[in-house]
Amino acid sequence: MRRRRCSWSIFLILVALVAALTPTVAAASPGERPDRLPDGAFLTAKNGGNTVAATIREAEARADGYRHIDTPAMIKRLKQLNVTMFTYDIWESPTDWDDLVTELVPAAEAAGIDVMVYLVPPSECFLHEKPHVAGRCSRPFELDFVRWAEEIAKLSLKHPNVKSWAIDDFLSGPVNQALFTNEYLTKIENAQTAINPDLKWYVTLYPGEINDHSMERIKGTVDGVIYVYFVYGSTIDPSQVEVGLDQVLSITEKAGKELVLLGYFGRFLDGIVHPDERYVAEVLRRAKPYLLDGRLRGIMAYGAPLDALTQQPGTDYRAHSGMGSLSFSISNNVPTSPGHFAAASQRVAVDAKAAKKTISFKHTDYQEGGDAGYQLKQLLVDEKVVWSQDFTSDTEEVWHDETVDVTDLLAGKGSADVTFRLYHQQGVTFSPNDTRFDVVTAQGIKITNGGFERPGGWRMSRNATQLHPYIDIYSPARPAKIFNAISKGYAELRGTTHTPLAEPTFPGLVISPANRAMTGNGRLSFTIPRGVDVAPNTCAAAAQTMPVDPDSPRYEIDFWHTDPIGGLHGRYFKQLLIDGVNIWNRDVGDGWPWFYLQGSDHQGPIDITDFVRGKEKVKIEYRLCSGSGAVSGLDVLDYKIDNIRTIGLGLKNGGFEDDTGWTLTGSGPVSVAYAN
Repeated sequence: MRRRRCSWSIFLILVALVAALTPTVAAASPGERPDRLPDGAFLTAKNGGNTVAATIREAEARADGYRHIDTPAMIKRLKQLNVTMFTYDIWESPTDWDDLVTELVPAAEAAGIDVMVYLVPPSECFLHEKPHVAGRCSRPFELDFVRWAEEIAKLSLKHPNVKSWAIDDFLSGPVNQALFTNEYLTKIENAQTAINPDLKWYVTLYPGEINDHSMERIKGTVDGVIYVYFVYGSTIDPSQVEVGLDQVLSITEKAGKELVLLGYFGRFLDGIVHPDERYVAEVLRRAKPYLLDGRLRGIMAYGAPLDALTQQPGTDYRAHSGMGSLSFSISNNVPTSPGHFAAASQRVAVDAKAAKKTISFKHTDYQEGGDAGYQLKQLLVDEKVVWSQDFTSDTEEVWHDETVDVTDLLAGKGSADVTFRLYHQQGVTFSPNDTRFDVVTAQGIKITNGGFERPGGWRMSRNATQLHPYIDIYSPARPAKIFNAISKGYAELRGTTHTPLAEPTFPGLVISPANRAMTGNGRLSFTIPRGVDVAPNTCAAAAQTMPVDPDSPRYEIDFWHTDPIGGLHGRYFKQLLIDGVNIWNRDVGDGWPWFYLQGSDHQGPIDITDFVRGKEKVKIEYRLCSGSGAVSGLDVLDYKIDNIRTIGLGLKNGGFEDDTGWTLTGSGPVSVAYAN
């Protein structure tokens, strides 16, 4: 007995020593910050609509006529990204659910990666009896969220790495609010709980939607809220992360709901200037303490570029020369007040011996016409306006040269403050814009970083968070840079190593204001000169007759398009015809004119099976046409198409990198040409 008692005592001492030497992860008390992720916390990447390079699909269609998710490539990238979870959108293709169930979830489980299944609400479900008109939706169960809850719960029992699911844009618009009553949410909750009570459920809410009323709506149902972070539509401003989180947490914590931070790390439709690696790193840095002390359940990298070796769209290049320029931006549907401004300033040395002192620069903006007296581009020296120009007085998307003589103002001074400014003389309600300055040089004054080729050298300021001053530096390898920023940030949060991807190079790529291709150097360009009169129903066209694969089970066309006109309706129309039948007719006044949109009115490829099946060949024709009335005095129009792909058709030169494959015809002032 004595020997056994002694052995037991020794055992207890050893246990105590092991416990003392073993690190533990406990819930952090207020003000305490653990050094690694708390249990249950997650770091996820999300694909999603309207993004570029967020999903990797197979290059060729399978036997069913669809391009499926490339699961091995996706898993490889997710591991390199250091995620603990992948948020999988069921939206882009009718095959997404099957790909998830049969391929991605098992592969993710083997790789140690959890999965959140992500669905869209009624406002993002575009159902139609005609396939070429129908758009994306969460298929196959569409808007039956009780059925979705049951099926996802069943999947989670078979594969325990399926930890949660979520609904996008939960209360955005009356149709979503009408469906998602507390009564209906309770039915969904009961359905999933009956199968797997441990499965978690989240809803995505925008800042203004997170309030006591919405918490009452979801009471007793969902586990948490996905909080979408942006600042008045901007995805380049990380300064309000803490303010936003604190405000939202004051509501969600009181309601007993978990909180997940969604950061736009890929493009956002209302974001005029797209995120870069600096923004991504800073958002993650600011969110880190909230995640580590348990106030955040997870971080979601929206639009994380898993297809990281893709080129950043050429239209994101907005410098005059070099890679960088100074940007003052305001996003969609953002109101301002008189006197609001954004500015970039620099304290400069003045050469007292110089007989003449001047400041030269280049400037452009993305607005022409409209009402004068609202938005002004300005140059100030020692807080005195020495140059001011209304947005409406120059040509949009064209660089203009200015030289301002400041000799008298700087007489006797050894230094001065030089400031470029966007100034709102009157407030606006809807005036999305991106004002640029570049190539700042001077005589008798020493300017630092006048080409804006690096982030420093200028002090950014503003008196309203609606306006965003930023040094924007383009890189064709931006997807890889953002990927590496996420990977590094996630590695630090997990306490693991970070191995960056080698950034791709793009030999032969022309980077200049003249190259407006989405990728590469070529695009199809429909143009109308500024200020000309155009008769009704005047068109230009690019056509190609393509052979049809008789064995293809379905037929599809996919393309990307953009034009600079927004909000001006009924004048010109973008069209797609198959054998003379107009199957796609889109007003050039459509939204988001500052970057390429994909395919159909609802984003994505267009199913053209009904117009192709049974034929040996078809004529595909893209057109730009004036409407039924004459058009006069409008701004220049440059409608661009790039990266056409098909399924079941013998397409040639879909990237327009040379002058072959298409027959181009124009009439009157409406013309079409290869731009490469």
